[in-house]
Amino acid sequence: MVDERRSVLRRALRILDTFQEAGTGLSLSELSRRSGVPLTTTHRIVSELHEWGALERDDSGSYRIGLRLWEVAALAPRSVGLQRIALPFMQDLYETTHRGVHLAVREKDEVVFVERFVSPETAGERPRVGGRYALHATAVGLVLLAHAPVELQEEVLRGPLESFTSWTYSNGRELRQVLADVRRDGYAISDRQINPSYVSVAAPIYGPGSEIVASLSLIVPHTEPHGPSVAHLVQATARGISRELGGRPTRTHPYLSSDIRKGGWSLIR
Repeated sequence: MVDERRSVLRRALRILDTFQEAGTGLSLSELSRRSGVPLTTTHRIVSELHEWGALERDDSGSYRIGLRLWEVAALAPRSVGLQRIALPFMQDLYETTHRGVHLAVREKDEVVFVERFVSPETAGERPRVGGRYALHATAVGLVLLAHAPVELQEEVLRGPLESFTSWTYSNGRELRQVLADVRRDGYAISDRQINPSYVSVAAPIYGPGSEIVASLSLIVPHTEPHGPSVAHLVQATARGISRELGGRPTRTHPYLSSDIRKGGWSLIR
């Protein structure tokens, strides 16, 4: 009986997982095909998920993630407090640069994006909130991987390292040096590793106990400057969020003022 219940739960989770890459509503047959769950079983599970509110059905008969599931997910402690505190800082950075700003946390060996501000030219681009990426291919991921447990770092370094563009790190030895540089410099740069048109620059966010709980990034076209000056802006914003979370701020850079207030940062020009 217990195994049967676990089997039903696993199938329900597989059905919900199909929405990760869908982007649009899915029919019963699509849910069945994508999840690998028989159609009759899919129909029964989807009906129960729909009744509870985890799924919603539109006029065409397709299913989408329901508000009830979002309400439950919004209770996740790692994202709720973090989002609330980070939002005004992220908005300041976005309004100053008019570039995409992303907030992410690590979930096992993946990056999960929990908030973002998007610029008009990247509005349709991934990642979306709730989306996942490999740790080695994004700036936020490189920051989180550089400070992850050694066992996880070694697991990722052993590969295989998935390539998304010709610039994606695919060599464990090269990636090991990159992670050392991230720890030394206090920020990471992902140069066209996911999208050949964009570069992301990320810095760590510290929580209580001096542990890194998240990472913040700024997305800029690769044709624009994306060196230390951009990194300093991201570091300043991340430092402000860290202080509000009660975490240890990153080390001060001489170009940054120490006046980091809630909802803002300032740069010595």
